[in-house]
Amino acid sequence: MDSDPFIATTSWSDSTGWAWARNSPFRYYKQNQFEGGIATPAIIHWPAGLKAKPGSICATPAHLVDVLPTVAGIAGATLPEAYPDREPTPLAGVSLEALLKGGSLESRPPIHLLFSNDRGLRDGPWKLVSFQGAPWELYNLESDRTELNNLSAAEPERVASMSALWQKIAQDDLRTKPKVIGVSSAETESHLHREWTRFDEPLENRKPKRAVSSAAENRLPGIRPRKDTDLNIAEGILLLTTTGNDGGLAFDRLPEFADAAGPFTLCFEMKSSSTGSGEVYWTESSDTSLPNGAHATFDPAHSGEWEPFEISMPVTTRLDAFRLDLSSAPGEVQLRNLTLKAHDGSKILTWPVSE
Repeated sequence: MDSDPFIATTSWSDSTGWAWARNSPFRYYKQNQFEGGIATPAIIHWPAGLKAKPGSICATPAHLVDVLPTVAGIAGATLPEAYPDREPTPLAGVSLEALLKGGSLESRPPIHLLFSNDRGLRDGPWKLVSFQGAPWELYNLESDRTELNNLSAAEPERVASMSALWQKIAQDDLRTKPKVIGVSSAETESHLHREWTRFDEPLENRKPKRAVSSAAENRLPGIRPRKDTDLNIAEGILLLTTTGNDGGLAFDRLPEFADAAGPFTLCFEMKSSSTGSGEVYWTESSDTSLPNGAHATFDPAHSGEWEPFEISMPVTTRLDAFRLDLSSAPGEVQLRNLTLKAHDGSKILTWPVSE
């Protein structure tokens, strides 16, 4: 590591293997819904109101959705049942005030978990979990906190009822798209992830996470594929294969736009076999590094058909850099007619550049 940690642009990361190792004895890491990915301690400091013994540990499961009802209850605030141009849904969490007073929760609704196509549901001691859309697994965390003994075959009725509840919450409360709600019925013997390194293979056989041909680099000035993204060009189409949950393109070496003025619009057509929402991040100064700055989201159908998109970037000064995230799961994405336009609709840049 040749960067100083106190520099704003410093960004350090390591492998998925080390991420998993740090969570030992729990399985997996951030993004997966096993305990290694979701079991996170919360530290509460409130000298005037906390009645629990200082330094004590409470093992009652809680979730971020519990923060609002807890704070509102303590403050005596009334949560609105209506809001202009919005349809508020009932709060998914419960107040944790009883725990802060040193007591216990009599009951709580199941905790719903979803990140991309990794799913989970915690209901009392029972944990239902799906690895990247694979069949549901069932664990009793009171006797098996490290999730080593899958009880789904022995408890099919419990799996069916919990999975039905997971889907109901996803549909009614999260308003999740049907494509994300569905779980693959394909049986899997073991979990595999394309980001994992196979140390049982010779070093020369290990495929790098990102491979970009020199031809692609020469025809794409100012653009580079992000991590876990392979980029190729064929007949004017950008072909991206993402092996992670955050694939896409970064445009961080943009030329000066001379007289072009914002706001800017990013236009493209997209054909995808991946899943999840897309995002565009942009900055107006080199002092701000991506993904900081402003951003906008868009929702591809991932139907395998071409879809047009126009993303507005309300830049008031200059466009320094931007990033285009195309999905939130592994898959293949094609782009064509990728164009950056000025406020008057004139084209500033197009990709790929004609030879």
